[in-house]
Amino acid sequence: MYELIKSAHYFIMVLLLVGLLYTVGRSVVMKSKGQAFGNTEEKLTLITMILAHTQLLLGFVLYFVGPWFGMFGNMGDVMKDSYSRLLMIEHPLTMLIAITLLTIGRAKIKRETDSDKRYKQVFIFFGIALVLIVIRIPWQYIN
Repeated sequence: MYELIKSAHYFIMVLLLVGLLYTVGRSVVMKSKGQAFGNTEEKLTLITMILAHTQLLLGFVLYFVGPWFGMFGNMGDVMKDSYSRLLMIEHPLTMLIAITLLTIGRAKIKRETDSDKRYKQVFIFFGIALVLIVIRIPWQYIN
Protein backbone atom coordinates (compact mmCIF):
# COMPACT_ATOMS: atom_id res chain seq x y z
CA MET A 1 0.00 0.00 0.00
CA TYR A 2 2.88 2.37 0.82
CA GLU A 3 4.33 1.99 -2.69
CA LEU A 4 0.94 2.68 -4.29
CA ILE A 5 0.51 5.88 -2.30
CA LYS A 6 4.10 6.88 -3.08
CA SER A 7 3.42 6.39 -6.81
CA ALA A 8 0.22 8.43 -6.58
CA HIS A 9 2.16 11.15 -4.74
CA TYR A 10 4.68 11.25 -7.60
CA PHE A 11 1.98 11.26 -10.31
CA ILE A 12 0.05 14.09 -8.68
CA MET A 13 3.31 16.01 -8.23
CA VAL A 14 3.75 15.96 -12.00
CA LEU A 15 0.14 17.08 -12.54
CA LEU A 16 0.55 19.83 -9.93
CA LEU A 17 3.74 21.16 -11.50
CA VAL A 18 2.14 21.19 -14.95
CA GLY A 19 -0.95 22.86 -13.49
CA LEU A 20 1.07 25.53 -11.71
CA LEU A 21 3.23 26.24 -14.74
CA TYR A 22 0.20 26.44 -17.01
CA THR A 23 -1.81 28.61 -14.59
CA VAL A 24 1.00 31.09 -14.00
CA GLY A 25 2.05 31.06 -17.67
CA ARG A 26 -1.49 31.56 -18.93
CA SER A 27 -1.97 34.41 -16.49
CA VAL A 28 1.15 36.14 -17.82
CA VAL A 29 -0.06 35.77 -21.41
CA MET A 30 -3.64 36.82 -20.67
CA LYS A 31 -2.54 39.85 -18.64
CA SER A 32 -0.11 40.95 -21.36
CA LYS A 33 -2.97 40.74 -23.90
CA GLY A 34 -5.19 42.79 -21.61
CA GLN A 35 -7.76 39.99 -21.32
CA ALA A 36 -10.14 39.88 -18.40
CA PHE A 37 -9.69 37.27 -15.68
CA GLY A 38 -12.34 34.84 -16.82
CA ASN A 39 -14.02 31.60 -15.95
CA THR A 40 -11.14 29.54 -17.38
CA GLU A 41 -8.61 31.21 -15.09
CA GLU A 42 -10.98 30.78 -12.17
CA LYS A 43 -11.26 27.05 -12.85
CA LEU A 44 -7.51 26.67 -13.40
CA THR A 45 -6.71 28.17 -10.01
CA LEU A 46 -9.33 25.95 -8.38
CA ILE A 47 -8.08 22.76 -10.06
CA THR A 48 -4.49 23.62 -9.17
CA MET A 49 -5.46 24.17 -5.55
CA ILE A 50 -7.39 20.88 -5.45
CA LEU A 51 -4.34 19.05 -6.85
CA ALA A 52 -2.16 20.70 -4.21
CA HIS A 53 -4.47 19.69 -1.38
CA THR A 54 -4.70 16.13 -2.69
CA GLN A 55 -0.91 16.04 -2.87
CA LEU A 56 -0.71 17.33 0.70
CA LEU A 57 -3.07 14.62 1.98
CA LEU A 58 -1.07 11.89 0.23
CA GLY A 59 2.10 13.41 1.63
CA PHE A 60 0.67 13.29 5.16
CA VAL A 61 -0.22 9.63 4.70
CA LEU A 62 3.30 8.86 3.47
CA TYR A 63 4.80 10.87 6.30
CA PHE A 64 2.87 9.21 9.10
CA VAL A 65 2.80 5.62 7.87
CA GLY A 66 6.13 5.55 6.09
CA PRO A 67 9.49 4.40 7.36
CA TRP A 68 10.58 7.90 8.38
CA PHE A 69 7.97 8.45 11.06
CA GLY A 70 9.79 6.21 13.54
CA MET A 71 12.82 8.51 13.46
CA PHE A 72 11.10 11.25 15.48
CA GLY A 73 12.60 9.80 18.64
CA ASN A 74 16.09 10.53 17.36
CA MET A 75 15.86 14.05 15.91
CA GLY A 76 19.52 14.77 16.66
CA ASP A 77 20.60 12.18 14.10
CA VAL A 78 17.95 13.35 11.65
CA MET A 79 19.26 16.92 11.75
CA LYS A 80 22.83 15.73 11.17
CA ASP A 81 21.94 13.72 8.06
CA SER A 82 21.00 15.91 5.07
CA TYR A 83 18.87 13.21 3.41
CA SER A 84 16.85 12.51 6.56
CA ARG A 85 16.50 16.21 7.31
CA LEU A 86 15.25 16.86 3.77
CA LEU A 87 12.60 14.14 3.92
CA MET A 88 11.47 14.69 7.50
CA ILE A 89 11.73 18.45 7.97
CA GLU A 90 12.57 20.57 4.93
CA HIS A 91 10.35 18.95 2.28
CA PRO A 92 7.16 18.68 4.38
CA LEU A 93 7.52 22.15 5.91
CA THR A 94 8.23 23.85 2.58
CA MET A 95 5.34 22.05 0.88
CA LEU A 96 2.99 23.03 3.69
CA ILE A 97 4.04 26.67 3.27
CA ALA A 98 3.61 26.47 -0.52
CA ILE A 99 0.14 24.95 -0.28
CA THR A 100 -0.85 27.51 2.33
CA LEU A 101 0.23 30.24 -0.11
CA LEU A 102 -1.85 28.62 -2.87
CA THR A 103 -4.88 28.51 -0.59
CA ILE A 104 -4.48 32.14 0.50
CA GLY A 105 -3.95 33.20 -3.10
CA ARG A 106 -7.04 31.36 -4.27
CA ALA A 107 -9.13 32.98 -1.52
CA LYS A 108 -7.87 36.43 -2.51
CA ILE A 109 -8.57 35.73 -6.18
CA LYS A 110 -12.16 34.76 -5.39
CA ARG A 111 -12.80 37.97 -3.43
CA GLU A 112 -11.17 40.33 -5.90
CA THR A 113 -13.18 41.78 -8.77
CA ASP A 114 -10.49 43.68 -10.70
CA SER A 115 -8.81 41.47 -13.33
CA ASP A 116 -5.40 43.13 -12.96
CA LYS A 117 -5.40 42.52 -9.22
CA ARG A 118 -6.55 38.94 -9.73
CA TYR A 119 -3.67 38.29 -12.13
CA LYS A 120 -1.31 39.90 -9.63
CA GLN A 121 -2.54 37.46 -6.94
CA VAL A 122 -1.81 34.54 -9.28
CA PHE A 123 1.70 35.86 -9.98
CA ILE A 124 2.49 36.43 -6.33
CA PHE A 125 0.93 33.45 -4.56
CA PHE A 126 0.97 30.77 -7.23
CA GLY A 127 4.38 31.91 -8.50
CA ILE A 128 6.02 31.80 -5.07
CA ALA A 129 4.37 28.45 -4.35
CA LEU A 130 5.72 27.08 -7.65
CA VAL A 131 9.25 28.19 -6.78
CA LEU A 132 9.04 26.71 -3.27
CA ILE A 133 7.73 23.40 -4.59
CA VAL A 134 10.39 23.13 -7.29
CA ILE A 135 13.29 23.89 -4.93
CA ARG A 136 12.17 21.42 -2.26
CA ILE A 137 11.19 18.39 -4.32
CA PRO A 138 13.86 15.77 -3.54
CA TRP A 139 14.81 15.44 -7.23
CA GLN A 140 17.99 13.45 -6.59
CA TYR A 141 16.04 10.78 -4.68
CA ILE A 142 13.12 10.31 -7.07
CA ASN A 143 13.36 6.93 -8.75
